[in-house]
Amino acid sequence: MRLSILICLLLLTTTGFPADYIGAKACASCHENESALWQKSDHFHAMQLATPATVLGDFTNTEVSFHNIKTRFFVEDKKHFIETKNEAGKVQKFKVLYTFGHQPLQQYLVEIGNGKLQAFNIAWDSRSVIDGGQRWFHLQPHEDISPEHPFFWQSHFQNWNSRCADCHSTDLKKNYNAELDSYDTQWSDINVACEACHGPGSDHLSLAQSNKLDADNSGLLKTGTRTAWLFKNGDSIASPMTASDDKEIDICGGCHSRRLPIGKLTPGAAYQNQYLLQLLSPGLYFPDGQIQDEVFVLGSFLQSKMYQKGVRCTNCHEPHSGGVKLPGNALCNQCHLPTTFDTLEHHGHRPESSGSFCVDCHMPERLYMGVDDRRDHSFVVPKLITTASENASACSSCHENKSPEWINESILLLAPHSANNTSSGHWSLTNQRSRNLDTLSIGDLSRHAADETLPAIIRATLIEQLANFPSRITLEAAVAALTHHDPMIRRAAAGSIGFLPAADRWPLLKSLADDKTRSVRFAAAAALTDVLDQLPLADKKRVNVLLADYQASLAFSLDSPSTQMAMAQLSMGLGDRQQAELHYVKALDISPGFVPALLNYAEFLRASARDPEVQKHLLKAIEVAPDSAGAQHAYGLYLVRQKQVSDAIPYLRKAATINDAQPRFSYVYAVALDSIGSTDSAIVHLKTADKRWPNQMDILNTLLQYADKQNQLASHLPYLSKLSALSPSSPLVKQLLQKYQSRQAFER
Repeated sequence: MRLSILICLLLLTTTGFPADYIGAKACASCHENESALWQKSDHFHAMQLATPATVLGDFTNTEVSFHNIKTRFFVEDKKHFIETKNEAGKVQKFKVLYTFGHQPLQQYLVEIGNGKLQAFNIAWDSRSVIDGGQRWFHLQPHEDISPEHPFFWQSHFQNWNSRCADCHSTDLKKNYNAELDSYDTQWSDINVACEACHGPGSDHLSLAQSNKLDADNSGLLKTGTRTAWLFKNGDSIASPMTASDDKEIDICGGCHSRRLPIGKLTPGAAYQNQYLLQLLSPGLYFPDGQIQDEVFVLGSFLQSKMYQKGVRCTNCHEPHSGGVKLPGNALCNQCHLPTTFDTLEHHGHRPESSGSFCVDCHMPERLYMGVDDRRDHSFVVPKLITTASENASACSSCHENKSPEWINESILLLAPHSANNTSSGHWSLTNQRSRNLDTLSIGDLSRHAADETLPAIIRATLIEQLANFPSRITLEAAVAALTHHDPMIRRAAAGSIGFLPAADRWPLLKSLADDKTRSVRFAAAAALTDVLDQLPLADKKRVNVLLADYQASLAFSLDSPSTQMAMAQLSMGLGDRQQAELHYVKALDISPGFVPALLNYAEFLRASARDPEVQKHLLKAIEVAPDSAGAQHAYGLYLVRQKQVSDAIPYLRKAATINDAQPRFSYVYAVALDSIGSTDSAIVHLKTADKRWPNQMDILNTLLQYADKQNQLASHLPYLSKLSALSPSSPLVKQLLQKYQSRQAFER
């Protein structure tokens, strides 16, 4: 009861009173030029009512077929309709209510009940015919889409209310009812209009009408301090005249980032108090920070030297049209002397040819949503291609037929300092090694985590990975970061000490319970969900307040299955298994095919001795995500526990060998092979695993034990040497060395 009261109070203090929005039409009469520019922008076209003027797609009774599902686009009574298969597998027609975007593609929103608007996943390619456009195409062409699939168009992942709405409309109120799983979503402007960036306009309008406007009192949100740039003393790169603040990041970043909302979304409010920014995680970014999945700019830009020096969004982008301010290299020449940089000697390409433009090399494009090229905003120097690196070089996208050796020679010829980006001491290679859970990366990881010359988002990413390597060194690095001035670093540090026992975490995180930044408190609370029963009464009160704050933050995304899982974890920490199960069930109500929820709920059921239900959820996970290593591994373990080891082998093998496998999966698979008498096969697999994940204690330990068991120890000395270097005082190492030396003495 006490926790619920605290949550209500916190929600009241964070949500405040409804803002007084007046709509874009009220702005246009006084701001004609800005309004005209805005009406050409992507922001203006972000969402519109579906009319003959706004619908770009071919609705002339056009029929297409994707994934063996026929879909027809047609007009009836001057309204646009889509006829396709619904989630029950029945053909149904749906009225198109809104358009979503315009270039290079346009999607269509239809309602399916309970206020839910869905973004249909067959989109219109609005590019010209010459560019391959003017066609219908499926946004997930390589998935095996069926009504049961998580990417089916009626699923949670295509839901507009929860996943798209707050960035495509102004003053959005989601109005989600968790009990009914329904929405009453409303907005002041249907698209991204003036007040989405400038804040509510009623005070501004009142001041204008009373002739009281002045520079210090506009009645609108201040858009921040943006520095001017000046070339000094013959420098080839301009210097900032003054310091820039982060107000533009706060205004633009919320919609131009991969993030989780954790507070009321208020134009211009501090980003870290409204959102939890995704760091440079695997699957989202390559190990060197280049964009991989769709991450919407901010996480990329925060890595850049541009950001560190004070460049902000509107240095390059006209704020009302969204376009760049100058064409071609003229944009970059504002700060980079063209006689130094816009030359053949610098870029190595003929003027005006592909490759001669700054963005081609320093902002390489990556394709998303089938037709949408997005540029990387980290402004990196092109990387060398190394056999140890997963990172793509910008040069490879144009020079597809050239060998890695040719590309590397060309890069080094133009930019010899590029070799520094692939040196053994560079942070990106340490990041790659730590992603592979290489124990020997600990020293470099801790060193880079403390490197003040690195951007905060890079350091935070590395600090977050310290959690994978429990040790004195990593703990010291994490603790040092807990008091850093940057909230991203404090937040990452809070999440990196999870390997400590519950009672040891609270003393370290106590100072963050009152942190001024919401995202930091959020991370601290997530790390303390299981400590309450181990604390004295005075500390319990402080943790209760922190957890209430955490739950209030989660309340902003209750329509997300991930949030429901976080709520389940919190309930478990509070000892309320019944409430935890309700959250797991709710997660699967929202998204029946959400694999993390299926696996976590299955584990919950296993711990509750409800094995028949366990199998049902694990089989569902494999059905919807056959390429999920976690799902294959979990079902393999289930069969092992049912004493069906031979039946488990194919699942454990797949879990250990597909793309998202983990070292642990290889260890378990090898143990299973050994248990059915296939020890030689286990040894072969462990050798392969050692190449994929170097310096894994479990893999090396097991490999050597099996080699000893098969009397093959002599032929596996390199592995014994590796293990000895990793853990020279290990009893197993000493035992195996003694055994090998005894055999050698006997043979002599």
